[in-house]
Amino acid sequence: MRRPPTRVGGARSFVGLVGLVVLAGCSSTPDAAPVVVATSSAPPPSTSAPATTAAPVYELPEGCSGLLSLQQVDDVLGTPLPGETTFTVGTPEPEIGRTGRVTCGFGVLPATEDAAAGDPLLQLSVFSYTDAQAAADRVGATVDAQQAQGVRADQAVVPGSSAVLLSGPDETTLIATVDTRTYSLSLVPGVLDAPGTQTALQSLMGAVLAADSPAPEGTAGASPTG
Repeated sequence: MRRPPTRVGGARSFVGLVGLVVLAGCSSTPDAAPVVVATSSAPPPSTSAPATTAAPVYELPEGCSGLLSLQQVDDVLGTPLPGETTFTVGTPEPEIGRTGRVTCGFGVLPATEDAAAGDPLLQLSVFSYTDAQAAADRVGATVDAQQAQGVRADQAVVPGSSAVLLSGPDETTLIATVDTRTYSLSLVPGVLDAPGTQTALQSLMGAVLAADSPAPEGTAGASPTG
């Protein structure tokens, strides 16, 4: 004859943490041990990789118009610059961690039969480095060298960057550093007065940084020309 199951407090008894006790029913062996089947409430481990955002990839621009347009330059300076715009590509300099350089000259008087091409009235250079420390070290070395020659160095305000203004007799230069790249923007004396020069350089540098922000990897974008 089968016996009714034993109940504790009117309900089946659970033993330990999370485990379901299953009895083997009527067995021909009186001393048969119960079989315990363990269950878990923890979710199975995920096999999918966590979602990541691709790091921005920076490439030196291929022209000047993608950095500054002539209209932007004229509007900020309040006067059109004479001459032409030039674009040159520099070579890497591994000894200082520099991986590339491009330079745009605005207001360059072309060469004639009697004279060589003039120096730019406004010059913009973009430098790329192996890492942020190499970029910062190079700026520090440049500032030290300029101050040794009597050039004044002042902090400047360009959102999204670390910036310094170098004021000398031959030109005023604004240097802005963003991560692994450095931007240098110089204006010769006589175009604007000293306060106007600083304001114009900061405004133009802000436009350059906005135009030259790297796009996330895999994002298609138009290549600048100029």
